[in-house]
Amino acid sequence: MPKVSVIIPVYGVEKYIERCARSLFEQTLDDIEYLFIDDCTPDKSVEILKRVLEEYPQRKSQVVIHRMEQNSGQAKVREWGMRNATGEYVIHCDSDDWVDVHMYEEMYNKAIEEDADVVVCDFCSTDCENEQYSKGLISKERENVIADILLWRIAGCLWNKLVRRKEYTDHDINYPTNNMGEDAALIVQILWNVKRISYLPKPLYYYYANPTSITKDVTDDKIRQRFLQATANVEIIEQFIDGKATGKITDALTKYIFEQSYLIVSLAMKNKEDLSIWRRSVGKIRSRVYKCSYLSIKNKLVFYFLLFKSVI
Repeated sequence: MPKVSVIIPVYGVEKYIERCARSLFEQTLDDIEYLFIDDCTPDKSVEILKRVLEEYPQRKSQVVIHRMEQNSGQAKVREWGMRNATGEYVIHCDSDDWVDVHMYEEMYNKAIEEDADVVVCDFCSTDCENEQYSKGLISKERENVIADILLWRIAGCLWNKLVRRKEYTDHDINYPTNNMGEDAALIVQILWNVKRISYLPKPLYYYYANPTSITKDVTDDKIRQRFLQATANVEIIEQFIDGKATGKITDALTKYIFEQSYLIVSLAMKNKEDLSIWRRSVGKIRSRVYKCSYLSIKNKLVFYFLLFKSVI
């Protein structure tokens, strides 16, 4: 069993895959498994990956390059990776990002030292000219970590969280099928069951703020599509914690749903059909918004204005 499995979706990253792959293959941790999952990429990403791998013969036996039968989206690709990983711990890496060469050794050592189910590190967001440092954790208390993710105080991403693999395999995980907010939908389920979370306060992951990202496309159709995908993943979280959550997490989830609904508010203000979609998406929180401690009076006024607007 490898110490760590790294799951890397591959799609449309021919400009970035070499940088990512080299940072992975040069890791100081020797006992590691790499699962590169080709989501039917239309470019030369896999060809470039294979060329780079030739320069690291010691890594060849540790690399799996799997091609999906059809383009499935990042959520399904990550699920394939999780179901086929064999490491004691698992982590994800986006193929347009890169990592510090010590990242997985330091995170694994921290996990073993503290018998942790999850280890979180800091990260940097960068466009290769400017960097923004972000803390990966504020509190190590499980309930606080979940609330902080839902409140956007910390990133709900998977790539800076090393997770004991049995936390995926020993529990009934509802894997997302949509690509907006799928990280949060997964990590909330994982964190709910863990006993110990450790923190490594070092920026070991480099998130590339890609200017051509699909989230930069702001046409009405794309906004609507992202909203519907995000709503589906919010529903996974809501169903999972239904009846289990404390007041703190319930309030945090209310704010999370409220903020996700803002993806479509600009359309809902001018289009009756989108207003109806928005209203259905927030139906479950309409009675919780007025008492949510994390929402401002302005937030609440806008929310109830739209509810009123939808019925006249």
